[in-house]
Amino acid sequence: MAVPNLSVVKDAVNWPQVQTASFVAGCGMNVPERVVDNNHFASYLETTDEWIRERTGIAERRWSAPEVCASELAEPAAREAIAHAGLTIADIDAIIVATVTPDYSFPSTACLLQRRLGSVCGLAFDLNAVCSGFVYALVTADALIASGQCRNALVVGVDIYSYIINPKDRGTCILFGDGAGAVVLSAAAPAGNPGGASRWASGSAGALRGIYASELGADGNGANLLYVPNGTASRPTPESYAAGEHFLRMDGREVFKVAVRRLCDISEKVLARAGIAVGQVDYFITHQANKRIVLSMAKHLGVDESKVLVNIHKYGNTSAASIPMLLAESAAEGKIKHGDLLLVTAFGGGFTWGGVLLRW
Repeated sequence: MAVPNLSVVKDAVNWPQVQTASFVAGCGMNVPERVVDNNHFASYLETTDEWIRERTGIAERRWSAPEVCASELAEPAAREAIAHAGLTIADIDAIIVATVTPDYSFPSTACLLQRRLGSVCGLAFDLNAVCSGFVYALVTADALIASGQCRNALVVGVDIYSYIINPKDRGTCILFGDGAGAVVLSAAAPAGNPGGASRWASGSAGALRGIYASELGADGNGANLLYVPNGTASRPTPESYAAGEHFLRMDGREVFKVAVRRLCDISEKVLARAGIAVGQVDYFITHQANKRIVLSMAKHLGVDESKVLVNIHKYGNTSAASIPMLLAESAAEGKIKHGDLLLVTAFGGGFTWGGVLLRW
């Protein structure tokens, strides 16, 4: 497949030259039916609904039934995103699934999702960057499109954290929910605006939809602050399972501090790379880990809270699924519209972090 021509637009007064290889053509989400509110934890742990809301911003989350796997949870979100893009499954020539709760060690959940969708062409693979997984996957898909490897990439974030949390650990079990979100990233048209009529934030016509800039980062020195000790470096035994040693572990205070710092840093770097100021961003879409983390980032950047979209109160921390779920829900509710400039950022275990500036 030939490398697609990149679309370029320039507003001489307010904007630098912008170049895009791909744009978000459609989005979708799916969550389990079971709602778990804070009173569930208050019934057997030393906590209250008020305590959880105050410290996390979470009121409830969704948990999957034990028999549901990641590819099954992801399928409705994927189908919705493809339909929203005005495409068919036959148009999808790449599937990237960001997850840390795959169906199996192998084959990849992406291959299993491909089978569920009935697709027989294109590439498919999983990506593990924990809560930053969707941003990593989005940047990867954009690069694959720019290189001509594919034209319509299905990018999925899905996690079933109810499977890996310790129900007796108050510091972690209250935080996480299950969910799936997906976007279709499509190649920019050879010329003109790939997404149809849109706008610049300055009010002029003809804004270019697509990914403007991105940056990823990682620091393995923080690996022991947020991890699941279950793998070839920590092989499970009947005794370790009985002791609950295979569940997620987190140093919440340290993760909080590093997350705020890295989210602020990656936001500033991506905006600088694009030559765009903080005030020109319409909305900030940040991984829904903890409402206090999100608002601390906004305060540091000097951003009004009205520009920071949140839905953590309904779903908790859904890891790689949180950003595509927030995008899909915000678009469905009319909060974000074609032409809005979005700064998407995430921080996760590893440590990993990343940011993408895109026009919707």
